[in-house]
Amino acid sequence: MDDASCLERATASVSSRSGGSSRFGLPISPEALELWDEIERLDLVRNIAELEVLGWTVIPPEQAAPPGFCERLRDKILEVAARRDGRPADREAGATHTRTHRPIGGLYTYLLFEDPIFQEAMCNEVGMALTTYLLGRNAIASNCIGGLKGPGEADLGLHCDNALMVAPFPPIPQVCNITYALTDYSRENGALCFVPGSHKYLRHPAPGEGLDQRVPVECRAGSIIFWGGNAWHGAFARTAPGLRINLIMAMMRSHMRPQEPYRETVTQAILDANPPRFATLMGQHLNYGWKEEGPQNEATAYNVSRHAYD
Repeated sequence: MDDASCLERATASVSSRSGGSSRFGLPISPEALELWDEIERLDLVRNIAELEVLGWTVIPPEQAAPPGFCERLRDKILEVAARRDGRPADREAGATHTRTHRPIGGLYTYLLFEDPIFQEAMCNEVGMALTTYLLGRNAIASNCIGGLKGPGEADLGLHCDNALMVAPFPPIPQVCNITYALTDYSRENGALCFVPGSHKYLRHPAPGEGLDQRVPVECRAGSIIFWGGNAWHGAFARTAPGLRINLIMAMMRSHMRPQEPYRETVTQAILDANPPRFATLMGQHLNYGWKEEGPQNEATAYNVSRHAYD
């Protein structure tokens, strides 16, 4: 059976679960039905099927964010990069970010508090709906990183985002990635690549494994590329002049340790300026790190009866 047929069957299977009971006769929680309503409202049913069958999905610009958002996000990353580097990026040739032996290119970490636009990107309803589908409503943010990649010779090798996790991986995803492609993605432009179905292997790729199965992610600027942490992915070297620009945001289940310390550094003013779920993403509802006082946090993110499907 080809991928298209698999996707159609997966889409139909997922859609059939929205009627209040599963194929096994077990009840579906109201929260899960609420999530499914959100998935249908945002027209993400096929994207869910692609996640299940292929391991990644692409949301096109017109569906991913409001008009002009991609350009504002790209310009802000370039602004931050210029300030941190002490010089503007060379967008025409990409000479400022050529990395012959560093296929990732220039990474600009801990962007979330640089400007409200990064918080807006993180709270994007499409990204949050897909995150909730994979990780549940208790998911927390791990990082917010801008990337500028110029021409080079080295591909980014295949890997999983379960960086410190030993195999076999849990079949239920523990990590997901929301990447905004802020320039056009093609193989020549240094696009991401995936091994279809590799999220089912539940392990890291061996050195050199899967290289002949890589599929480039070709999409327009403004698209969101979304995948779970089990999927094998990398990136092709950029052979065209210029820069590949993206924003990478990793999410994880709340028992895991984030890469960037949002829980300890987010201010009340930033929390107040964002939707309620942003506080959960920032780890404000985590109940870890107590001393003699013991666990104190009784936030609804840990009300099991309310979020039984997480």
